[in-house]
Amino acid sequence: MRVVRLILVGAVLGVSLVTVGPVGCGRPKPAQPSSTEVQEFQNAMNDGDAAIVDRLLSAKPGLVNVRDSQGRTPLRQARDRDDAELIQVIERHGGKE
Repeated sequence: MRVVRLILVGAVLGVSLVTVGPVGCGRPKPAQPSSTEVQEFQNAMNDGDAAIVDRLLSAKPGLVNVRDSQGRTPLRQARDRDDAELIQVIERHGGKE
């Protein structure tokens, strides 16, 4: 209702109204993880350590879809292991296959 009133007032006063929207296309891309961070993440994945995986993904969201040496995403790795806890952690951080 307020927008309509502003438009009407603007029209009566001869004022042009310009609508400005947000710039960009959503969230900024996360910074690329370093090779050391990728290795630490892969070690935690290989160990099935969901707590460390969760901590690393919170600190470096860019790790969530980093592929292993076989080309698998973390979510695919967790599913191959049938590790429900890892699957849940990775999905919560937006992991895709």
